[in-house]
Amino acid sequence: MPRPPHDPDHDSIAGRTPTVLPTSDGLAGHRREASRPKLRRAIVCAIGVSLLAAIGFTVATREFRADPSAARIREDNRASRGDAQFEATPGPSGTSTVPATPSPSSSQSVTSSQSAPATTKPATANAAPTEPTMPTGQRTIRAFITGYSYFDNTPAGSVDISNPVIHQSAAGMGTYADPITVAVGHSIVNGRDILDWPTGTRFYIPNLRRYFIVEDTCGDGSSPQNGPCHSGYSAPATTWLDIWIGGKGGSTSGSDACMNAITDVWDVLVNPWPNYATAAGSVYGSAGCTKQYGNALLLS
Repeated sequence: MPRPPHDPDHDSIAGRTPTVLPTSDGLAGHRREASRPKLRRAIVCAIGVSLLAAIGFTVATREFRADPSAARIREDNRASRGDAQFEATPGPSGTSTVPATPSPSSSQSVTSSQSAPATTKPATANAAPTEPTMPTGQRTIRAFITGYSYFDNTPAGSVDISNPVIHQSAAGMGTYADPITVAVGHSIVNGRDILDWPTGTRFYIPNLRRYFIVEDTCGDGSSPQNGPCHSGYSAPATTWLDIWIGGKGGSTSGSDACMNAITDVWDVLVNPWPNYATAAGSVYGSAGCTKQYGNALLLS
């Protein structure tokens, strides 16, 4: 069927007469069917704008709730920077760069959702290792060195001592912490027993590489000052030290031989430092007599 000619007063699509609607001025007006698509587009646009506004409002609200101060700072930065801040600027290689928007974290304190960086205390220099406390007044003397043993002690066959300090009986390994008992001369004056060296005085004998401590006396009777140890030595010695060599587990002959071997005038350190080399052990025992080293000093 041929298509009828176009008539503006007739619907070109449905082939029906458009509805005549009254207007506000009372006149009859035609609403063309062609105007309906425009109305639909206007409605769709209006709805789209409303949705975009609602989405923007929701995002802004969430941002503000999450960090109100950061949102305000960003708004203030945008207002103060203006559009000119976003113009391209030449980079070092000739390319254009766009300034980055400052991060809120660059101008904000750390929030509760972030962990604050650990503070580092100023490093302190490590304390230097402390040397053992050195006794004051260390000095070297020349002493006449002899020995006494388990076999010729008083009483014989005992380890008794007269002035215990570290040990309750004659003993010691020769280290600074466990020096060997040594007997010194003494005098009895007006009923008082006066030792040539105060009880507890320490010595170090380089020839034996051992430390010793005054814990016993040498010389018997009512006038020990008239006998060996307090007197009876000759120059260059300035004192007499009778050291405990041990002997229990050995023999009388072996102990006598050891005492004869070490008897002489030797260098002795009074109030010695604690860091000299030591040959720990009894001067004499089941293994025999100690080795001798001379007067040379050696640190441990």
